[in-house]
Amino acid sequence: MWLPLTRLLKLLSLKQRRLSFLLLGGMVLAGLIDVLGVTSILPFMAVVAKPELIQTNPWLHKIFTMLLFESTNSFLMSLGFAALGFMLFSNAVSLATATAILWFSSTLGLSLSGRILSSYLRQPYAYFLEHNTSNLVVNCTDDVTRVTTGIVTSTLQTIAKLVVVISILLLVLWVDPWLAISAGVVIGTVYACVFLGIRQLVTRLGRASKDANRERFRLVTEMLNGIKELKILGQIEAYPQRFARWSAVYAKNQWISAAVSLVPRYAIESIAFGSMIVVVLYLLAARKDFTEVIPLLVLYAFTAYRLLPAFQQLFSSATQIRFNLASLEVVEERLKVLGSAQAREAKPGLLAKVDPVSFERQIELKNIGFAYSTVRGPVLDDFTLAIQRNATIALVGSTGSGKTTIVDIILGLLEPQRGSLLVDGRPITSANVTAWQKRLGYVPQHIYLADDSLAANIAFGVAPKQVQMDRVWRAAQIAKLHEFVLAELPDGYATMVGERGVKLSGGQRQRIGIARALYSDPDVLILDEATSALDGITEDAVTDALQVLFHAKTIIMIAHRLGTVKHADQIYLLESGRVTDEGTYEELLDRSDVFRAMAKVFD
Repeated sequence: MWLPLTRLLKLLSLKQRRLSFLLLGGMVLAGLIDVLGVTSILPFMAVVAKPELIQTNPWLHKIFTMLLFESTNSFLMSLGFAALGFMLFSNAVSLATATAILWFSSTLGLSLSGRILSSYLRQPYAYFLEHNTSNLVVNCTDDVTRVTTGIVTSTLQTIAKLVVVISILLLVLWVDPWLAISAGVVIGTVYACVFLGIRQLVTRLGRASKDANRERFRLVTEMLNGIKELKILGQIEAYPQRFARWSAVYAKNQWISAAVSLVPRYAIESIAFGSMIVVVLYLLAARKDFTEVIPLLVLYAFTAYRLLPAFQQLFSSATQIRFNLASLEVVEERLKVLGSAQAREAKPGLLAKVDPVSFERQIELKNIGFAYSTVRGPVLDDFTLAIQRNATIALVGSTGSGKTTIVDIILGLLEPQRGSLLVDGRPITSANVTAWQKRLGYVPQHIYLADDSLAANIAFGVAPKQVQMDRVWRAAQIAKLHEFVLAELPDGYATMVGERGVKLSGGQRQRIGIARALYSDPDVLILDEATSALDGITEDAVTDALQVLFHAKTIIMIAHRLGTVKHADQIYLLESGRVTDEGTYEELLDRSDVFRAMAKVFD
């Protein structure tokens, strides 16, 4: 338990550590009060069994006379209510402690999930190219839940119960050393032996359960994202079968772990309550007067009532900690890999305020070299390109020529491994990339739409109360979307588009993507096959609308359909990560066989 505890402390902020120590102090206090609740029953039962103790016991006699009790019965009634009050108070403190533990675990889970998610957002774009999305979701949701409920809560409950167990055993040790030692050794030995015997099994079950759960998330994500293709291909049964197989593994590991944690309970209960008969015989043999035995019997019975659940909780918590260690390792790794504590605490937008970027002259990619870790050879090798402010340029070329990589570098999503991205001669680095991205508008080939209103999707990422509808309308008008919204959508811009825009056509989704890019009125507009999903008429309309922005904004286009780049100031023909030719549409059409072939194929 102590190793997970030290590892957990490293995950806590300074404030959370202080709260944890405060909570620890509360648990110690609760344990001592719990012992007082158990102890309070002893004088009451002693007087019930032998009323003459009121006169013979100096402490009881002093209380009797000081409080001016008139009879033995009234004194007994007061003792009974006092014992009941102590017991209720100790239970209330125990309940408060348990509630505080659950609150601390829940708030810690909220903090860890937020820190991991915030760290994801601060990672370079390449990080997401190398990691499965469903795994990232599991890490900041299910793994954090397993850590907080299975390790944090269990560890704190273990500490709380340890305080109770030790305090009660010390009480019984003071009353009857032999019985306290016997009970502690027997119960502790049984639980310790069972735990040592199953701890490796529980650890294996935990890791297998985590792997199975990860596969369940991955399969569900893939199935729902690819539901259209699966239905067309007639393969809708394959994913449910694989999901059911991994779910069976997950469920099996869960119930086996839960069942294992119950193993010693019934054996201990049999030993404990069976031993009560032995205790009675022992007390009768050691003390001839049975009236002296009754208070001790009540104390031992009440002690057993407190100790057995405490020992069971200790064992159950220990197994839960072992079962969920794999998730703790993942959370530790994510928080370690995803940045320093200072970076995690940095506020979004802070870098942009400290280190602004101006764009007055040109964007330059200078001697850029870049290679993906999963691809042999560089995608770009000593690539150089200059883009003047308010120019409209196009990047064309076959698949794999490096067009998208160039755009991703301009967008600040990929950091060149050699060379520099310069804006007005100033390098774009991690210190100012956020400020640079605020000047950019981007339209990808495939538009992601949230299950939200049309206006919210155009102002994507903007808090609902901060959405400026005049900007929404202006962007929609340029994207040739405004008339469609007013004429065909009953709720206008408040219409819900459905998850991933399933209620809209491909062309409508693409126009929303264009409007989204224009919402913030960017200085640079990047179109990555932005009109590929549009029909010819709509494409011409959108292209004509975008011409309004020509020479008012810097426009960078990637296109396969060369008709969309006819009006570009300069077209760059790319092959294998290099510019092999450049010029206007007519110039390239006149002198480049490759460009003519592309124009023939795609126009």
